[in-house]
Amino acid sequence: MQAIALFHQIPRELLGEATYVCALNACSHSGLVGEARLIFKNIEMKTMRIYSTMIDCLSRASAFDQAQELIDEYERNHSPESTMYMALLSGARNAKNVYLSQNIYDRMKKLFPERKDPLVSAAVLLANVYASSGEIGKASDIRLEIYKSGTKKKVGLTWITVDGQVYTFRAHDRSHPRSNEIYAEGEKISNEIIKYGHQYDSSWITRVLDEDETV
Repeated sequence: MQAIALFHQIPRELLGEATYVCALNACSHSGLVGEARLIFKNIEMKTMRIYSTMIDCLSRASAFDQAQELIDEYERNHSPESTMYMALLSGARNAKNVYLSQNIYDRMKKLFPERKDPLVSAAVLLANVYASSGEIGKASDIRLEIYKSGTKKKVGLTWITVDGQVYTFRAHDRSHPRSNEIYAEGEKISNEIIKYGHQYDSSWITRVLDEDETV
């Protein structure tokens, strides 16, 4: 992998938090858990961001026990960090592990009772886990609690660079002047891959579809 190859070419004295986080993140998104473990093991000064990225890597690989061990290790000398639990919860969501997701959320409520933003994000993830597991009633109850709390989840954004210009998108975004063309191209690609046998995984749908909607 090019990112990891470049990382190993950097002189050790030039390595810092940002470099380690980038390397671990590359491993995380590529499933290179073994490589991530080696990099993490050789880091002398492990910061909160470095721990969080490694926990995310392990959680994506469903290595939840090892991820929890790193959280415990960090908390021996530091206060709990919500980002680490969110990484663990995201992994549990991806694995559709309802039991673990609920346990992580319950623990977050005890550890961060005043941290509204991460708790709302965690509640949304938990609701999605229940919905994707077919427990629509529980998912609806959680979403109702979020609504009653009056706290809104921060909008997730995606960035892409085209010809040196950075564009920002969010779900169902129509702000770009060429949105119609963008959505048309997306629909074209979707139809083409379906034509060649691709099937969308409907278990990831987290709400009831309207009559005119399809997967």
